[in-house]
Amino acid sequence: MSDPTPAKTPADPDTIAPKAPTVKNVTGNSSKGYTVTGTAEPGSTVTIKDGSGATVGTGTANEAGAYTVTLSGSVGPNAPISVTATDAAGNVSAPTSAKTPADPKAPSDTTAPNPPSVDTVTGNTDTGYTVGGKGEPGSTITIKNPATGEVLGTTIVDKDGNYSIKLPTGVKPGTQLTATATDAAGNVSDPTDFIIPALTSGMAIGNSGDNMGGKYFSSGKLPATNGADTGWLGVIGTVILSLLGSLLFWRKNKKEDES
Repeated sequence: MSDPTPAKTPADPDTIAPKAPTVKNVTGNSSKGYTVTGTAEPGSTVTIKDGSGATVGTGTANEAGAYTVTLSGSVGPNAPISVTATDAAGNVSAPTSAKTPADPKAPSDTTAPNPPSVDTVTGNTDTGYTVGGKGEPGSTITIKNPATGEVLGTTIVDKDGNYSIKLPTGVKPGTQLTATATDAAGNVSDPTDFIIPALTSGMAIGNSGDNMGGKYFSSGKLPATNGADTGWLGVIGTVILSLLGSLLFWRKNKKEDES
């Protein structure tokens, strides 16, 4: 007579939680997302939660215990995360804390724009002069009186590289000014020096027909100064020519009277 087969007892339930997973690396950025790598109990489910407790990624540790979990970029840079491992019996490990990396800084722009050109100055003292030229598109053109430090006008260069600034009334011919360009990063160009011309294309003529009673005005292309006040030279030249003309006219009339 054979011995009776002993009854099988059920296996003890698995109530032991796996060890907390390790976090070897967290790489990526908020634009492309993040990748978390580490080790956990082989076959366990790795769960990653954000600072609010929401699950942001899951994965499975392989036979060697290695895992890789990809997170969305919406988790954000410098964000705290927690990583847990859950075994087949549903036991959850203690969490392991980590943090997403900071986003890389954009290269800083430290290059100043080229100095703007000053191509035209039109107008007069009473109505105000308008300065026009070219500069780096999107940069801010600032015109100053270097003697006083007063800012006389600013504007943004358009997409084609052109700018125009209306100066306040009262700026007199012969005044030396500077124009600079400032880019979006705050870099300021070297100044472009220019002089409000006393006379370029002509001057207003008084009713008497002489050239001393009118108001000087300027228009058209601004002559290159190269640091010299060419506007005043123009005025002096005009006066000399006027005096010579008057002298010749007087001598001619005198000869006619004598004859």
